Amino acid sequence: MSTTLTPPGSTPESTPEPAAEATTAPARLPAVRRFAAGAWLPRLVTLLAAIPVATTLRDVANSGRLQHLDYLFQLWRVTNPDGSLKAFDLRNYLSNEHILGLPTLLYWINIKLFDGDNRTLGVFVVAVAVATVVALGLALPRTLPPLVRAGLVVAASALMFSPHGLWNYTRAMSGTAWLTANLIVVVALLFAVRGKWWPAWALAVLGSLSYATAFAAWPVLALIAFARREPWWRRLLPLVVGGSLVLVWMAYRPSAPLAGQPTSDPAGMLYYFLAIVGKLWSVDSGAVAAMAGVVVLGVYLAIASSKVAREPRMWFWWALAGHGLLGAGMITAARVDYGGEIGMSTSRYTSVSVLLAVPAIVLLATVVHRRLPARAYQVTAAVVMVGLLGFALGGRAGSEERAANTEHFVEAVAIRGGFSDAYRRYPPADELAPRLRALGHYPFTDDFTLGCGGPELGSTLDTDAMTALPPALGNKVPDHPAGAVEWTEPAQPDPFYDGKRVPVFHGWAADATDPVRCVVVADPRGTVVGGGVSGQTRPDIAFQYAGIIPNTGFTVIGPIESGSRIVVIHESGAMRWLPAQVPQNNQPR
Repeated sequence: MSTTLTPPGSTPESTPEPAAEATTAPARLPAVRRFAAGAWLPRLVTLLAAIPVATTLRDVANSGRLQHLDYLFQLWRVTNPDGSLKAFDLRNYLSNEHILGLPTLLYWINIKLFDGDNRTLGVFVVAVAVATVVALGLALPRTLPPLVRAGLVVAASALMFSPHGLWNYTRAMSGTAWLTANLIVVVALLFAVRGKWWPAWALAVLGSLSYATAFAAWPVLALIAFARREPWWRRLLPLVVGGSLVLVWMAYRPSAPLAGQPTSDPAGMLYYFLAIVGKLWSVDSGAVAAMAGVVVLGVYLAIASSKVAREPRMWFWWALAGHGLLGAGMITAARVDYGGEIGMSTSRYTSVSVLLAVPAIVLLATVVHRRLPARAYQVTAAVVMVGLLGFALGGRAGSEERAANTEHFVEAVAIRGGFSDAYRRYPPADELAPRLRALGHYPFTDDFTLGCGGPELGSTLDTDAMTALPPALGNKVPDHPAGAVEWTEPAQPDPFYDGKRVPVFHGWAADATDPVRCVVVADPRGTVVGGGVSGQTRPDIAFQYAGIIPNTGFTVIGPIESGSRIVVIHESGAMRWLPAQVPQNNQPR
């Protein structure tokens, strides 16, 4: 017989509790590890790639319906005044030094199906970019764990859809050419590294007929043939075909537009080149972009010494980087005369920086995973963070592009009203308008509206029902409706429409109790002859007059004469007016 002694102050039931916790905790760990090593975690990580796509689709949906400048020139070149296509002439398909063959076909399809809507073309461009990310995902080496591959897909999506390059989606005519050519080149290189030469060459031809940056694919295809030790004719054929296309392009291309800061300085060219390479990693500083470009190129030089990075399964990534590098060189040669910072203000160039960034990330992640004792989740977290950084750095560029797209509607009013010559950068109004009208192309569609919920171009307003809109005095909050016309562009508008001046008016209008619905331009008889956008953000007005909401700005265009008015229409239907006059102190604020 044995006796169990229990210490004073304790109970027998207290003894097994730690053992129960010890068995429960380890039981959870294998489940967590199985989940981390299974197929579901990579799938869930891959779903994160949809977030940048969704944000871009939102921006496309909120962009304007009117197409942008180069598109309208291209349409003007290939159509007759009755909307029919001109007889084929290669010169008509050259725009800004690019052979826009395939893009013009896509523009035409969009006209026939969707009245030339910029937004539907933008959805197409998003689909092209998604296909590019999918193609890059399929090209990832299978030696990488599924979780790392998922992280690389997320990073590629974040960079591909960074707001840095929002221009290509919301100005869809540009992305239709540029990003389509990029996708074609990506697929062509995938065929080439697998020895599928005829599809690769056919796609390279198609890419060259889409955008001139695809010319850079031909020497890269020749290098791949050399690396694969293909027969000599396969090594030389890309150089012959690519060179022939360049010669044809040189024979037919239009003269380059006038440049603002011509230079042949090697230092200036190097600065521009590095800024294009690193553009993705800067907010608005060419110097920072150039430094980032040095880092990107340094990554390539560093990993070139690794046997892992030089394996045949990695050749596609080197080929894509080579294409991006040649593309950056082509842009430098063609655009350096515009000044070193033009690459910063032109966000479509971001796509070249993306084509250089993604291969660098893939190559580096592969080398790190194979050579260093890093776990899959660590490499995945690192590449996702890099993609997140590239996406976040585009925030400012995205905001600027959204603001520009909002004001773009003013140009739609000018085209519809027949006074787009006032912008001095469109095809002649008397030639552009008939083409668009014959094609049923926006803004010559039945659903075009000024957004006022009532008055449209040609409507008549009762001038006797209008009251003058007084200015705000001092820096106090106005206790009455107030507003002002502040400046116009151009500063001294010339007569462009039936002997009348057609300025673009910028100003603000606010009423604390009766919000502004819209702003229009009316002639002395009250006929609505112009309009634009209202509700623009003006933080300077909100700061100057504390209590006024920031969304008080407006931008309108219309032909004016003596007695013309800018009419502010409120939600209640009340109408107040400002004189349609060019201010004496006519300086943008």
